[in-house]
Amino acid sequence: MYYNFSSLLEKNNINMNEFVEIYTSCVSLSDEDDSMTSHTFYGQIFTIFTRVFQENELITVFEELAHFKLKKEIPYIVVSNEIYSLENFIIANISSTELSSDEIIKAMQLFKNINNKIAHIYLLDYLDKLISQNKIRQSSLGDLVEKNIIQHYESHLIWLSSLAKHIQDRDETNFPELDPTCCAFGSWLHNDAKLIIQNNSKHNIIINVHKNLHTFASKIYNFLQKDEYHILLTYLEKCELMSLNIGTELALIDQIIINKKISKDTLTGSLNRNALKSIFESQYELSLATSNPFVVAMCDLDYFKAVNDKYGHVAGDKILALFVETVKKNLRNSDIIIRYGGEEFIIMLPTLTKEKGFSVLDKVRESFSQVTLQHQGESISTTVSIGMVEITPSESYTHDFLDEYIMIVDKNLYIAKAEGKNRVHAY
Repeated sequence: MYYNFSSLLEKNNINMNEFVEIYTSCVSLSDEDDSMTSHTFYGQIFTIFTRVFQENELITVFEELAHFKLKKEIPYIVVSNEIYSLENFIIANISSTELSSDEIIKAMQLFKNINNKIAHIYLLDYLDKLISQNKIRQSSLGDLVEKNIIQHYESHLIWLSSLAKHIQDRDETNFPELDPTCCAFGSWLHNDAKLIIQNNSKHNIIINVHKNLHTFASKIYNFLQKDEYHILLTYLEKCELMSLNIGTELALIDQIIINKKISKDTLTGSLNRNALKSIFESQYELSLATSNPFVVAMCDLDYFKAVNDKYGHVAGDKILALFVETVKKNLRNSDIIIRYGGEEFIIMLPTLTKEKGFSVLDKVRESFSQVTLQHQGESISTTVSIGMVEITPSESYTHDFLDEYIMIVDKNLYIAKAEGKNRVHAY
């Protein structure tokens, strides 16, 4: 089929630079060479629009552009928005001319075909990455030092990988179980899980997310033989997101169970330092398995030696216990505080980003700065300095990771102290 949009460009006096700037480029590339390469593709599209062309000519350029943007990790939604922007320009200008409505329908079909071809490229890439990532997630679960309910998440990862493989092969036979109560994970969730997950609200949240996930899997099944790749891509992305949400909820519950088992520091009630290595490794593997970052922080009480020297070690011990009490009031049950030594503590915040972790830790800092200990007629108060880092696992755990991250938070703690104490410094 042949197309000719050249009169639309001439009518609006659109040159190539304006075309690239206004109608197609929705994202800026920081690298100058990448930006030039991107503009080259748009220049080719503009040139095609200045003459009579066939559909395959235009689709070929858009496919090359899609592969380029995939390498630059530019999301499908950005590329799709560019296509819609260009389509809107063409349709609007056709509508303002004496061209027939058939030309509008013809143009709309052209851009639908372009978008679907690009969605297919992104879908195939997404499927490969999802299957590969799920292997890493399963391996991470296998490497956990201690497994509680998170072990049941593995069956769901296997189910999700099977779903991806069936989409990849366009295969309806032996399709993954679509009934949320009958898959391996769903069977556990609706039976034994009720006894383990004591929080009914949490249990219901997981059930609802799991049910919605299977609803989208059913939609995928219905569209499997249709060439609607953008729909398959959208539904699969939702399935993975909900699967990760389930993993996150299970990981948080698992962490609570682990925390209850670990011996406590008798003075402060925080967890014992002996457990730091196993806790960190478990948290790292859980984060890798669920694609969630987590935050690690080192806290040091300011002027603590002066408190000990002036008021004695009994007062100092009470200040330490008061700090842990204050921290616990500001943390979730799944969060962790460990006495690292002396007046230093390690805090771990599962499934939190740097920004949210900073907010939590700054709240801890602010709360402690307002706490006063009454001791033998004296009012004693001090502050805390905190160094933190967000950890986003991308590779399997190795034994030196803990030492490396402790060095980072210790350095950030030093900066917080040097900048005036009573503050949080993030890496």
